[in-house]
Amino acid sequence: MRYLSLLFLFITVHAFAQDCNCSTQFKFVKKYYEENNPAFQQIKADRKLLNAYNDSVRFISNQLSKMQGNDLCNIYFSRYVNLLKDHHSGIALQLQRVVSFSSQAVIDSFKQSAAYRAFEIKAIDTTQVLEHLKSKSRDAIEGIYTLGNNIRVGILENGKDHYEAIVLKKTNLLELGHILLTLDRIGENAYSCFYNMGLLGFNFNQVYTDQIHLVDGNLPQLGYFKAGSAAVTNQWEFKILDSSTCYLAIRSFLGELQPQLDSLYKAVIPEIQKRKYLVLDVRDNGGGAERNYFDLLQLMYTKPLELDQLSVWVSPDNIKALETQQTPDTRLIAAMKKVPLYTFLSLNKGKQETWTMQASDYPEKVALIYNHGTASAAEGLIVYALQSSKVVTMGAHSGGYMGYGDVTTVDIPCGKFVLRTTTTKWKNKSKYEFIGIPPMVVLEEGTDWVKKAGEVLSRKH
Repeated sequence: MRYLSLLFLFITVHAFAQDCNCSTQFKFVKKYYEENNPAFQQIKADRKLLNAYNDSVRFISNQLSKMQGNDLCNIYFSRYVNLLKDHHSGIALQLQRVVSFSSQAVIDSFKQSAAYRAFEIKAIDTTQVLEHLKSKSRDAIEGIYTLGNNIRVGILENGKDHYEAIVLKKTNLLELGHILLTLDRIGENAYSCFYNMGLLGFNFNQVYTDQIHLVDGNLPQLGYFKAGSAAVTNQWEFKILDSSTCYLAIRSFLGELQPQLDSLYKAVIPEIQKRKYLVLDVRDNGGGAERNYFDLLQLMYTKPLELDQLSVWVSPDNIKALETQQTPDTRLIAAMKKVPLYTFLSLNKGKQETWTMQASDYPEKVALIYNHGTASAAEGLIVYALQSSKVVTMGAHSGGYMGYGDVTTVDIPCGKFVLRTTTTKWKNKSKYEFIGIPPMVVLEEGTDWVKKAGEVLSRKH
């Protein structure tokens, strides 16, 4: 799943070493990815790609050498990982609270510290701010947001495409008017963010992250939701559009949804199989477990499905990562130890494997709708659908989160960051990594995609 709360995902109980500079940490990051990441091997094998990579690395190294402290190392760490074009690899934060809420004396002392007092406080008229924000559209970035039951902020524009989240409710750490985070628009509903985590008593004064997305008027990656909105929305929708057409939207294939999805499929697939057309909508489905879309394949199946071939990158660190898992794959470890280091080991039997199933007469045609928010396992569904003669794909390029997998992690020296890298590569799906899968029919933003899909399905051929 792509959308997880930045605030809660990486909170750990690790002990932290003393801060050290970004350049030292970057040397570790670069070396580890070059030795263990399968996506880098494609760059290494292409002289033109490697030259461009080396130029970018030199620029990043120069920028990191100028940085003071290490809270914001990940600005350039993230830019480096982007060079790999491997969406499942990345640098995570090890957040830890350093202020005990059980002691008022500790809280008071913390609020007198120079670091805390350095955070900006704006003089605001809360009545005026609330009236201004209440008039904003539900889908606008400006609005009143809550984090849990305690934190309440108003996001206001302050300059073109620049926004500030100003505290509207005093807490034991936050004062009215504190700027908790700032956002800059970098694309359609996409923002970069500086989050003043030090105000909340964390070991980072400020955290930077990009590609924060506004989803249904909320900022779920940060855990912020518009006042009065539900934190969790329905993950599916089924309806009969007309006598010939069914509509099914699946917004997540998360593993924990398997019982609910199994029940859904049991209920709706018989209805779908009574009609000629199906509009299957997986927009903003960030993926999850592949098992959770298998039941849908029978609705699109027209011939044996070719399975992609998977390889693992063999390196000492990747072997060690497998050995230290809770349930080590002893067979895979043994196989990796028998082949030369720094090579790919195929996990297939050699010949092209296929998957057969019982075809369904109805629906006769399927429109599969997806967009940039469609990722990972949801893209796996698209790959299988493309092998069917009765499917037309529609929308926009998918997210491009499917070429590499089987992620392992390692702490970066100095204790504030965690390196996350893939270890396996899909032969065919890797061509879509970072680029996404193009649809057969491109649809424009702001138009009714479901209506358009129905028109395409009913068109005479």
